Amino acid sequence: MFDAVIIGGGPAGASCALWLKMLGFRPCIIERRQVLGGLQNDNPYPNKWMAPVRDKTGFEVAADIHRHVMEHDIVCRLGESVTALEVVEGGFRVTTAGGETLLGRACVLASGVRPVKGGFTESHEVIIGPGRTMFNADFERQSVAILGGGDNAFENYIFVRKRGADRVTLYARTIRARREFLEKVPPADVRIGAYPVAPEIPEVAGRRFDRIVVLYGWEPYLPYARHLDLARDPRGFVETSADCETSIPDLYAIGEIAQRMHPCCATSMADGVVAAKAIQRTLEQDAVARFAERVRRAAASDPVRG
Repeated sequence: MFDAVIIGGGPAGASCALWLKMLGFRPCIIERRQVLGGLQNDNPYPNKWMAPVRDKTGFEVAADIHRHVMEHDIVCRLGESVTALEVVEGGFRVTTAGGETLLGRACVLASGVRPVKGGFTESHEVIIGPGRTMFNADFERQSVAILGGGDNAFENYIFVRKRGADRVTLYARTIRARREFLEKVPPADVRIGAYPVAPEIPEVAGRRFDRIVVLYGWEPYLPYARHLDLARDPRGFVETSADCETSIPDLYAIGEIAQRMHPCCATSMADGVVAAKAIQRTLEQDAVARFAERVRRAAASDPVRG
């Protein structure tokens, strides 16, 4: 029986596990990858937003996370995906694809997000989501269609242009990107409204392209929790209290699956701290009450103290 089983070893899950360990508890991380660090393992870009890790790539941030957790001897089940999460008496039962069963007094959902596929299948002509595949793709002298209207779509328009594409057209049903990116994308290269896509050609709105890049945003990755009666928002993200607790007692959701005001590495790590402190309060309630009762009994039996 662990004090907390944490599903996901990205910045959120690792942060939660580290704080629980430092607070004197016994956490366990289950991570489907062979290494910790989550989506930072797919991020080849230098980080300019987090002061403590200035100019480190996502790859380097992920390696630091992995090394830090391992140095604290935190129990980790790497290369294992979770197939079932059940509420049982006294806590939670988590089953992995390898058939292992782990019990936790608390459970933390930190399995992150996945790119929205929008009904497309990834291929040489169709790239889904940002990250490593996008970074390694060859766009030299190619025509590229980018589908999406958010920050990722506009930022990657700029990226594809810098990689030498001859023609880049951005298709968006609505525009949601921030001003910085809007100012760098020529309006003539943007189409707003519905657009039919034939990925097998590939073709968008009747125009042929060499590559289609699908950047429809993110969705929570929770296949193991479909049967749980979790409160969720219309997009499927988990609703939580200020302490990161879900609608199920002692079950917490942290990081991007909880869709904070601005989900990123920094807010994910902060979520991990908040959840760890909430779990500490819950697990220590009985211990504090028992200690206080012992103090009262000691005082009652001691005439001087009494």
